[in-house]
Amino acid sequence: MSSLGRWCLSLLTSSLFIVPAIAGCVSRAASLPTQALGGTPAPSPTFATVEATATVVQAPTETAVPARRGEELLGESWQGRPIVGHWFGDGHQKVVLVGNIHGGTEQNTHRLALEMIAHFEEHLEEVPPSVTLWIIPTANPDGLADGTRRNAHGVDLNRNADNDSDSCKENDWVSDTHTTEGIIEGGGGPFPFSEVETRLLRDFLADARVAIFYHSIAGMIFVTSCADHRPSAELARRLSDATGYPFSEEGWASYPVTGAMVDYLAHQGVAAVEVELTTKVDTEFDRNLAGLTAVMESVDE
Repeated sequence: MSSLGRWCLSLLTSSLFIVPAIAGCVSRAASLPTQALGGTPAPSPTFATVEATATVVQAPTETAVPARRGEELLGESWQGRPIVGHWFGDGHQKVVLVGNIHGGTEQNTHRLALEMIAHFEEHLEEVPPSVTLWIIPTANPDGLADGTRRNAHGVDLNRNADNDSDSCKENDWVSDTHTTEGIIEGGGGPFPFSEVETRLLRDFLADARVAIFYHSIAGMIFVTSCADHRPSAELARRLSDATGYPFSEEGWASYPVTGAMVDYLAHQGVAAVEVELTTKVDTEFDRNLAGLTAVMESVDE
């Protein structure tokens, strides 16, 4: 081995001198003549400068997957209690379930909505691709907390909508409302949509395809007071077939219903119905899940 080779080898054995050694060896080797195969000295090689570049290997990034369920604060009641919407799916068809508009007197509709939420948290795949399902457990949290039908202002939230512009005079808003207990002075509020809760529902449901309000205890399905909205009637029939609740095509006959939310929504083009459970206790979950499933499948068609 030549003296140059031994010198390079000695430097390469030390990690502290690897780069200088290589550079030194290359530099000194460049000055030495080389011998061609035929014995004639070959010209000294010319060494081009080579720049070392670091190759950066990026770690794989996770593709963001859009959330397909969540909850949203829609607003607050007069007493500051939250009104929350839970949503499932990401389709363009908005289907909304509204529980407990009559507060403490219909607590089982609140529990039914909570059972629906728990079900779809475990079975998100049951929501069709074209649907976003919204569930509002209580539209009247003050009434639920206080054990009353009306809100904190003493207003029946299902008698506070502005229905004066549709063709049905029987459902027009009035301040003094009717119930099984007789006439309730101021039950409809001082004016249509006077209540923060009803304004919230009005605005949130403006772009809904379907709205289903749960009540108790008539054990039937109702649409507008004058039964004059075909999409709502078709929705009611589909729900009736799937749940077994009769569809009362003639409407509520016990007393005048004024300022109802389903009447207002129907006039705005939303298919809207009221589903009345048969007791004040049971949620009747299975039959109502079957009804909702049938509705979502029809919307997805």
